[in-house]
Amino acid sequence: MSYNNQKIGFNTALRIGITANTKNTATGYSSGSTLHFDSSVQQLLPLGPGFVGVGAEAFYLRQVTGDSGSGARFGDFMGHTVGVGPVLSYILPLGKDTFATEFRWLPEVDVKNRLQGDLFWLKTVYQF
Repeated sequence: MSYNNQKIGFNTALRIGITANTKNTATGYSSGSTLHFDSSVQQLLPLGPGFVGVGAEAFYLRQVTGDSGSGARFGDFMGHTVGVGPVLSYILPLGKDTFATEFRWLPEVDVKNRLQGDLFWLKTVYQF
């Protein structure tokens, strides 16, 4: 679900997903399935020939079924994580084409039964 107001350059989005894991036939282990929510808000501002975007993103991930199989020595080991951080982007219209780049940093702030860390990514797109 998203809302884009091109007149003022405001964008917001909410995404919901489920990841269903299957049994690893080599180990007999099955990781539980997860439910996740991601949301973002971003304001686009004119900068040079393009637009800079400044915003934030947050996510919530929860394991909704337990781990199972012979390797599940710690029981269902259901975990969750929450992260929130900044998003910076630049969009450059090039006639009918568009170049866009985006950087996201999402440090995890609440983690249980999962490895904890920061998520970084850089995305570059050339639309033609």
